[in-house]
Amino acid sequence: MQSQEHCRILKLIFTAFLAFYFLMSFTVLADDSTAVEKHGLLTVTGNRIVDQHGNPVVLRGMSLFWSQWIGKYYNYDCVKWLRDDWHCTVIRAAMAVESGGYLSNPEVEKTKIKTVIDACIDLGIYVILDWHDHNAQNHQDQAIAFFEEIADEYGEYPNLIYEIFNEPLQVSWASVVKPYANAVVDAIRAIDGDNLIVVGTPTWSQDVDVATASPLVQTNIAYALHFYARTHKSSFRNKAMTALNRGYALFVSEFGTCESNGSGEMDVVEVETWMNFMEYHQISWCNWSIADKEETSAALKPGASETGGWSADQISESGLLIRNYIINGNTGQINDIAVDRQTPAEFRLAQNYPNPFNLSTRLGFSMSEDAEVLLQIYDLSGQLVRTLQHNYLPAGHYACIWNADTDVGTQVACGIYLIRLEAWSNCRCVTDSKKMVLLK
Repeated sequence: MQSQEHCRILKLIFTAFLAFYFLMSFTVLADDSTAVEKHGLLTVTGNRIVDQHGNPVVLRGMSLFWSQWIGKYYNYDCVKWLRDDWHCTVIRAAMAVESGGYLSNPEVEKTKIKTVIDACIDLGIYVILDWHDHNAQNHQDQAIAFFEEIADEYGEYPNLIYEIFNEPLQVSWASVVKPYANAVVDAIRAIDGDNLIVVGTPTWSQDVDVATASPLVQTNIAYALHFYARTHKSSFRNKAMTALNRGYALFVSEFGTCESNGSGEMDVVEVETWMNFMEYHQISWCNWSIADKEETSAALKPGASETGGWSADQISESGLLIRNYIINGNTGQINDIAVDRQTPAEFRLAQNYPNPFNLSTRLGFSMSEDAEVLLQIYDLSGQLVRTLQHNYLPAGHYACIWNADTDVGTQVACGIYLIRLEAWSNCRCVTDSKKMVLLK
């Protein structure tokens, strides 16, 4: 009781101060730039996708459904709603190839895809052009023709991400998928030498460990990892870790909250585990899918408007869960750091500001040399609360926002916490720590 009363008194004392701080700092912290204006061209450095400034970036968004079956959401207003209301920074356009898709109606399906591309470019978000095929090795010529046309028309825009083979079946990486990927990547690179390419992997894009044992030699490549939370668990994260430890970047271009057939029960606990895994390793993702189908993985309920404007009762249980993750991730600035490239004189962890704080606080640190950085928050018992950064960063001044209320997977109580910075550079480790007080 005494501790609660102490917290209450402290909160009253600092309420006015905090209100003033957030009012005054709003215009400083607010960023009206679009995702593409902020991050620009995406490239691969080591096992991370980084932006135009060399900083790791995590895109979070939604995949549209097979274009030939639920194509009504392939329109500008829907994409705009997903950007503005869901805060998506990436949309995946899943162009169907077989079963009445591109092979049967190429112009119809291309028109849908180009409508989404045009919308994403205008709205300043990223777009994945997904050759949504399980047998792309049998349609290599058609895939090359499609991607050459897209690269020629849109390759100058940094918004584009090419996904050249959605989900290879249980086929050989060495003799089936890799030769196809080499041919399509080379065709794209002959026109567009810059934009990120995502390469599908065997067994429905799960065998990233197999693919990265014999990787492509071309640059700016990430490997597709797909999972469905109730079916694919720790053994599939182990596959991902194998690829990451080898130094290769991953992109979760499709995942579901349920069983691998898109139906069955949601696994909320496993979704959270996967989310924490992707956030920690700074892996971008798209959820399957924007559809109003009677299916667990569908984000919308039957009859939901094709142009957005969905109320909560028009969004499925899965859609509500994922929408919350997207909003928290893309507005809570998880793994999102500001940087000043002026080289400081020393390694230093700044005191968080404000301190004490209510829900959100700004943490800053400086590095005089390029270093592997680990920035973490602990409680006073020594329990790890959150890893904010764990990646290689160049010298400079850095800052990030920690939101203790919306931080995914964490129950954070009022109290004193420890910020700890570790930086490894030139075979030496520099550490620094500060205390901060959370009022709720």
